[in-house]
Amino acid sequence: MDFFSFIFSKKFLKHLLIALGITIVLVLITLQSLSWYTKHNEYIIVPDFRGIYVQDVTGNPDNRNYQFSVVDSIFDPGKPKGTILSQDPYPGSKVKKNRTIYLSITSFVPEKTPMPDLRDLTLRQAQSMLESAGLRLGKLRYIRSFDEDAVQNQLFEGRSIKTGTLIDKGSVIDLTVGMGAKAAEMKQGDSLDHEIPEEER
Repeated sequence: MDFFSFIFSKKFLKHLLIALGITIVLVLITLQSLSWYTKHNEYIIVPDFRGIYVQDVTGNPDNRNYQFSVVDSIFDPGKPKGTILSQDPYPGSKVKKNRTIYLSITSFVPEKTPMPDLRDLTLRQAQSMLESAGLRLGKLRYIRSFDEDAVQNQLFEGRSIKTGTLIDKGSVIDLTVGMGAKAAEMKQGDSLDHEIPEEER
């Protein structure tokens, strides 16, 4: 029997059909198994965890379908320490069970920043440098000095603070400022205190 006669024989065709049938069955079983293993089309909705304490989220049994990983901590004096600032995936996203939710939280420990040198700067320049360093402008104390509107001294918690001293970000810095020509209207030893409103700091 030559080759062509063999491949067109009933015996060969029968075995070919059996092999194709087995292959199709195996493919279907494999696809079904993968669908079951990966829980195809089974999703859960990610809640909004922002503003909640991280320990309340990770310790809540209602969140057992998620894994949590804190990837960043940011100091924010205006928000409670340990609360969630952002999350990935975002609230409302469809994910599968045991998906890891990556969290950014407010830091428990404030970041440190070096105290800038504000002496002899104008009040506007000093305020700009404080903001750049993550510090806040507190009380202003005007004194007799020929340098009008120039910073004469920088104080932290009532004491003069040296340039380069590490302090917490968000700290309030008070300034002593010269009055220049206006000092002529003041008596010797007089000073004028001015407190910056909280919303302007």
